[in-house]
Amino acid sequence: MTEHLSPLDIAFLAMEGNSNPLHLGAVATFAPSTPVHPARIAAVLCERAQEIPRLRQRARTSLLGGARWVEDPGFAPEDHVFTHHVRGRERFATLVSHLMAQSLDLARPPWELHVITGLAGGRFAVVAKLHHSLCDGMKAVGLGLQLFDPSRLSIPDAPAPTAKSIIPSMPSLRGIKDTFDIASSVLMNTRPPTLNSPVLTSSTRPRRVVMSRLDLAEVHRIRRTHGGTVNDVLLALVTGALRHWLSAHDSAAPSSVVRALIPVNQRSRSGDGSAGNSISGFLVALPVGEPDPVERLRNVRAQMESAKALGPDRGAGALPLLADKVPPLVHRLAAPVAARCAPLLFDTLVTSVPLPSVPLSLDGAGLCEMYPIAPVAPGHAVGVALSVYRSSVHVCLNTNQSWMSDAQWLDSVLRRELSSLQDARELVGLPR
Repeated sequence: MTEHLSPLDIAFLAMEGNSNPLHLGAVATFAPSTPVHPARIAAVLCERAQEIPRLRQRARTSLLGGARWVEDPGFAPEDHVFTHHVRGRERFATLVSHLMAQSLDLARPPWELHVITGLAGGRFAVVAKLHHSLCDGMKAVGLGLQLFDPSRLSIPDAPAPTAKSIIPSMPSLRGIKDTFDIASSVLMNTRPPTLNSPVLTSSTRPRRVVMSRLDLAEVHRIRRTHGGTVNDVLLALVTGALRHWLSAHDSAAPSSVVRALIPVNQRSRSGDGSAGNSISGFLVALPVGEPDPVERLRNVRAQMESAKALGPDRGAGALPLLADKVPPLVHRLAAPVAARCAPLLFDTLVTSVPLPSVPLSLDGAGLCEMYPIAPVAPGHAVGVALSVYRSSVHVCLNTNQSWMSDAQWLDSVLRRELSSLQDARELVGLPR
């Protein structure tokens, strides 16, 4: 059965631009027991990619603006899998940044895999790129898991896609009211962009991918002390890091906030089995002007609890849900303009990608790290992505600001924030 792209998927296609490519990414590192040859890993990935139907398909558009997934008659997995060899952490980071800045070819299946050898300790990495029209974060994880070695993790078969009309169905009165409420909330929350803020930019300078790893046990200790969720603590750590950067530029006044769009997976709510996007979001004002790390965490936790109580299909953060109310042709015409308007609503994207906690491997090499990479909207200086895998938290920035591109600085400020919240444990009489 032919699967049409949803209006939101089409919007992601239409928003693609050379200076702001709209693909999701990930950097996975592996520790083999014996030296590996990159051609061997590439061959394994090609063999497995060949067996995933969606990776053999490309989007074919129609004159009315719609699009559907079709088999690419010239598909060869070898055209999407590449090998590289580098020496040193800095060259590795530079290569990852270069790869993520390059747009995907939308005339063929929109994905790439890059095998990188030469890492310290004999490790190798796989950099994955999947266009946002192909999948959201949850579906990207599902596709990626099919490339790993078989494990005790059970990957359920995706439900057969239902046929989707490219013309939106007639909404109910409740649906009209919900759409009106979201649109009204979006309009009320728009404001003129402040391009002199370091978190917004008109620059198209080359981007830099910066990665940092934290101990999950430390995050859990803070969560047990102050309440909330692991994601609340991680969002507070990101807020503290942004505060440090803004303070370095004299831009962290007591009332300063950074408005973050927090994507929310809607797939389990909608029962959507398609490979496309099923997302909403929360709009959260990160209190970067607040000097007390505990108060920042409490503020973030309160906002997240309020947003969850309201639900992901309410408020300005639910902007993605409006996409399915608009005909595809409108997206084709308006999406490029709408993409440049992102700073009117939010300053940065902070997304958390869920990963299974079981051991994973590729050709026998155990997975060590998994850093998701968020796309960056036009006018934004940074996108933040987080993932938890087993005992570690992986934090990744995708940025074009030179003062955000220092991996040592990222490590330093995140650990400083952790220490501040751990020190607060001692003040309430709890061991670190």
